[in-house]
Amino acid sequence: MCGLGIPLTAAFENIGKETQSGVWSEIFLECSRIMKEEHLSCGAAWRRVLSENNSLPLEDSDYMDLYDFGEMLGKSDRFNQEEVLELEKEKLSALESKAREALEVRGKLYRNLGALTGAAVVILLI
Repeated sequence: MCGLGIPLTAAFENIGKETQSGVWSEIFLECSRIMKEEHLSCGAAWRRVLSENNSLPLEDSDYMDLYDFGEMLGKSDRFNQEEVLELEKEKLSALESKAREALEVRGKLYRNLGALTGAAVVILLI
């Protein structure tokens, strides 16, 4: 895909060089490198980089959504690609809110479990 005169590999490099990209920086940069050096399609490079990257705390269903996203990249013209990106942005927002809810629930659970365990140890020592 080459929208606005920017090839997909260059777009990945631009995203990867942004400071706010966080852990995604190295994923985008590596994907761009693989696409250039090994002449893989965007979807194949995206899947490979995600499967080799162990720094993302995601569940299997999250990885499947990200794999699907990679398969959609670069397969249509600029206008259709923008629609695909908007849909994927909505999906990622939903995943993010689900992860935040899980974090809140687990955080409360672990805090309460820690307090109860501490109380049980004190009772056993008395």
